Amino acid sequence: MGPIAKYTTGSNVVLGCWLIVGSFIFEMPTVSRWNAVLVGLMVVLAAGYNYDRADRRRPLSATGAVLVTVLGLWLIVEPFVLRLEGLPLWHDVILGTIIAGFGSYNAYVAAIIGQTPSFQMATE
Repeated sequence: MGPIAKYTTGSNVVLGCWLIVGSFIFEMPTVSRWNAVLVGLMVVLAAGYNYDRADRRRPLSATGAVLVTVLGLWLIVEPFVLRLEGLPLWHDVILGTIIAGFGSYNAYVAAIIGQTPSFQMATE
């Protein structure tokens, strides 16, 4: 596994932790705080699993990477659904954009590495 995949999965772990901590730093409604804690926890677990796989030079989990991507996309939409304003809105949108970007890169890497050698040889 390349160093970029390890960097992006590790960054998503840190961003998931920051999402949890940031929900207590910024004044957010209770529903938004619980959402941030639960989404942050799921990002930490899924990205942490892929970080461990990347650290051991094993293929990334496509399911985990897609889950992180979907959670990042939810963070982009969530402030508008829950009617957040100001700093909490931008906090979630910016974090969601970065998390979704890193997660989609990891999903792409997992899909490329998941191709079987027989498929590659058949096209030659």
